[in-house]
Amino acid sequence: MLGTNVIFTLDGVPLSIQCTEDDVMKDICQKYVNKINRNINTLIFLYGGSELNFNLKYKDVITNKGSNEMKVLVYSNENDEFICPKCGEKIKFNKEKIDNIILSINNLKETIVSTKLMLENIIEKSSVNIVNIQLNGINIILNNLNEDINKIKEKVQNLLNENRNIEDNYIIE
Repeated sequence: MLGTNVIFTLDGVPLSIQCTEDDVMKDICQKYVNKINRNINTLIFLYGGSELNFNLKYKDVITNKGSNEMKVLVYSNENDEFICPKCGEKIKFNKEKIDNIILSINNLKETIVSTKLMLENIIEKSSVNIVNIQLNGINIILNNLNEDINKIKEKVQNLLNENRNIEDNYIIE
């Protein structure tokens, strides 16, 4: 089937790559990196919260079988280490947990965008009953966003606590 797309998003910039359902994910990703002039080995591709399996075909990866569009988050993997600005020591972070936090933040961004669309819809329609229903929905979404932000803060705090260097007795800030 023609007309399927993979939308790659790197640093908030989406780029659509057309493909077929029988294309292998590595080939689709290679088309993407060729367009952005990057090395495929310096990027991480996430779909559905997991790293993309390059060996599978599009039709075997996509979770929404009725859709002709797949959204893939792309992150730079050029620098696996962080350097402490005070002492110059390399700081190792649990990459899986950082990716999880980034994914959580991106999910929050999507929720904020959908809330914005709901507000725009309220402004356009502005019937009292519809407004009340939609405002209640927005209130629920905002409460969920607040809970999600608290969970992300907790994840970051746990990550920082894991990276304490007891021997040198300093904390990564």
